[in-house]
Amino acid sequence: MKKYFKKQTHFYLFLSSIIFLSSCANKKNIVYFQQKIDNINSSSYLSESIQKNDILNINVSALDITSIAPFLENNSTTNNNADQRLIDGYKVNSEGEINLPIVGKIKVEGLTTSDAGKKIEDELSKKIINPVVNVTLLTYRITILGEVNNPGTLTLYNQKINLIQAIGLAGDMTIFGKRKKIKIIREKNGVSTKKIIDITKSDFFDSEYYYLKNNDIIYVEPSFAKVKNSGYIGQISNVATIFSLITSIILLSRN
Repeated sequence: MKKYFKKQTHFYLFLSSIIFLSSCANKKNIVYFQQKIDNINSSSYLSESIQKNDILNINVSALDITSIAPFLENNSTTNNNADQRLIDGYKVNSEGEINLPIVGKIKVEGLTTSDAGKKIEDELSKKIINPVVNVTLLTYRITILGEVNNPGTLTLYNQKINLIQAIGLAGDMTIFGKRKKIKIIREKNGVSTKKIIDITKSDFFDSEYYYLKNNDIIYVEPSFAKVKNSGYIGQISNVATIFSLITSIILLSRN
């Protein structure tokens, strides 16, 4: 009888251990960006590509300053192009176009700012002698994922925003977010890099990652408690607890 009891006890303990280990292993299905991403080539990605709803600053110069007078006017939202010109810039509409003085609508979606400037120069050259165009983005995007209250992609109109402000715009971190393990993924010269930030310390204020850049991705990793209690992992943990309880009862009943 004792031999049978030992076999049963070993069986329950073994099964409980397997279930517990399985629940730990399944963390891989919950946490993002676990593998090393340094030096991943992303040269095909255009970090400055123009998208719908972007706001562009377009600076035009030429030898004959009178020929570019429409571009020198104050870009007020009270003018006739208020739907196209915002915060001293031109908004890319739902068709991916901007509506410019002199040349009218030009499609710029998908172009880099450099290519867009060249395209505008080519169009203006038909009416103006030797125009020079410089295009810059007045808006940029930050993506925040993970344990924040409002995850998603933010379109920002202030190009000087720091990590803390971005988290605030996302509704702050949830109680389950790891304050010591915030990942920032950034593209530099066609290469993606990852930086781990610990916001419980103040030394990150001096980091190059304190101020965010266009297309940065911020990921707030969930704590073990959140992973353990999420979906099927929580159910598996409950099953493991039940088996452990049964084993304890058997042990007590045999004493």
